[in-house]
Amino acid sequence: MRKRKSKGRSVQRERRIFHGDYLDVFSFPVFQKPGKRKKKTNPSSEIQKKLNQKYRENKLTYLINENFGKKDLEMGLGFDDEHLPFTYADVQRLIRNYIRRIKHYRKKNGLPELKYLYVIERGSTNGRWHIHMILSGGIDRNVLEEMWGQGYAHTYRLEFDDNGLKGLAKYKVKEPEMDIEVIDEKVRRWASSKNLKQPTIPKDRDGFISKDTVRDIRKGDICERDIERLYPGYTVTSIEPFLNTINAGEYVTIRLRKTQSIKTNKEVFYKCRE
Repeated sequence: MRKRKSKGRSVQRERRIFHGDYLDVFSFPVFQKPGKRKKKTNPSSEIQKKLNQKYRENKLTYLINENFGKKDLEMGLGFDDEHLPFTYADVQRLIRNYIRRIKHYRKKNGLPELKYLYVIERGSTNGRWHIHMILSGGIDRNVLEEMWGQGYAHTYRLEFDDNGLKGLAKYKVKEPEMDIEVIDEKVRRWASSKNLKQPTIPKDRDGFISKDTVRDIRKGDICERDIERLYPGYTVTSIEPFLNTINAGEYVTIRLRKTQSIKTNKEVFYKCRE
């Protein structure tokens, strides 16, 4: 597997994001400007925009994987007719009060500081508010549900697989576009505690993986076990290559998980040629 720097008008850049038991690797070309040194090259605005958008989409994934594990909990919270809130601000006030009660309980019982992340949604059919929440474990689930007191409350242990938290899709929300109430109040639909650790993003490496190597990955000439030699202790769980037919740039997203976390043998996505 080639790890040399590319010659010519572009250099292949590698970006790594470590989040909990997982590692995301992005390899993409950086096109050089005439008369500029390689070390001063930057991604084009279009490439940078796509990378930034990709990071925003995955931000919740990274935060969850970095801060929560199998001993932590997921809650679904709703409201009965007696406690039905009318506005987004009402929901925020109720969930914040609930969090304060949990913090008080944890402090009183000598438990570590609470970590949490929640998403507020409104049903498209009935218009009823509901909340998806991830929080630190250590409190009996029955106690947590009774503390809510606004309607239904369901609690589950977090489950993780090779792709991260199961059921993650419900947390990956975008900023609302049509909800005037939310736009006017300038509030986000998700929030988290301030003590969450951020994923580790080391300095980008230019030329660590060459353009030819990324091309061979796309064509299937390089398989998972070859890639895993570059990232000791991790096992590849998915590979997403892409060829930009406009600029001939080679791109690949590689997702890996710590080897000790892998329980079963997985199917090889790209088979090595004999």
